[in-house]
Amino acid sequence: MGSFYGADVAELRALAKLVDSSGQQLDGALATLSGCLAQTPWHGPDGAEFTSLWNSTLKGSLHRASGGLMHAAVALRTNADQQETTSTDGDGPGGSGSTSDHPRDGGVGDKPGDPDPHDGMGEYRDIDGPIPLDDEALDPRNMEQGRVGDCWFLAAAGAVAAHDPDWIREHMWQNPDGTWTVKFYKDGEPNYIQVEPTVPTGSVKDADGNDNWLSIYEKAAAEYFGGSYDDIDSDWPDRAFEAITGSSSTNLGESNLDEIREHLADGPVSVTTEGRPSDWWFDKEIDDDGIVPDHAYIVDVVEDRVNPDTGETEQMIHLLNPWGPNGGSLTGEEGDHRYGDVWLTEQEYKDNFDKAFTGSTN
Repeated sequence: MGSFYGADVAELRALAKLVDSSGQQLDGALATLSGCLAQTPWHGPDGAEFTSLWNSTLKGSLHRASGGLMHAAVALRTNADQQETTSTDGDGPGGSGSTSDHPRDGGVGDKPGDPDPHDGMGEYRDIDGPIPLDDEALDPRNMEQGRVGDCWFLAAAGAVAAHDPDWIREHMWQNPDGTWTVKFYKDGEPNYIQVEPTVPTGSVKDADGNDNWLSIYEKAAAEYFGGSYDDIDSDWPDRAFEAITGSSSTNLGESNLDEIREHLADGPVSVTTEGRPSDWWFDKEIDDDGIVPDHAYIVDVVEDRVNPDTGETEQMIHLLNPWGPNGGSLTGEEGDHRYGDVWLTEQEYKDNFDKAFTGSTN
């Protein structure tokens, strides 16, 4: 009797379907439980203790478990594809045939990889130290954009982290082999991007210059959007919001502070300055020289405060620059410093910004 080597493709696909279905059921149960808890009147220390435990530990554990199951289903399908190709190509076991499940090929998952760096980003190196995911690490002030023009993505990711830090914690995790998985969405469906624990020298960092969660998210985004950091060099925040959250994003146009304040209560918001990509440093359409033209910012808060220029209390908006809390120079020349964050009145906002974009983690 001959021995069997490999796997039964049909059974692998059936197992993948069962594992994926189990992950989706767990995801659905998580949503149901979260909704029930939010609607259940439970006052007092016991209710507060359970709610804290749910938000800090249980919810994240269930979300990671459901994500792990769906990611395992992707791996099973990939193995089935490879087994089928190996069995049918002319090379036999170890032949060259394989299939791709990369998002750009219409698949739902990805294998570990290193997307091509953008010019000036430098060589890949191992991530330096652990990647913290506590509130301080996820604070949107704690970032410094690197050598790729992905402010649109960083502003959206930072805004999501500011609005719902648990969302980030539940959508990225390190695997036993050291690789990282980031859960993005494609047309509202989960899309798992797995990357090696390496980043280019010129990738995004935290405010102290250390590798951080955005170093991983940025690399996964480069893989998700096409396989190169060039693929995330310039775009709009709505595209990032939809990839990160799986929900539709709205372009509010210029908007006003009342509208932005209303949307900020329900989800993350990012805004963009005016400018022309071809010649924006010569022919800019902004009023304040401390603001970066053709750039995306995170909306931190809209609130009533004393305007230091007038001494009067009025509604103002606080914006965070992905360049980091210290800002930086646009041209490299002395005296060309741009704000790391800025408070603006409604008129000052309208003189400098032309679009606002919303996201949702609901």
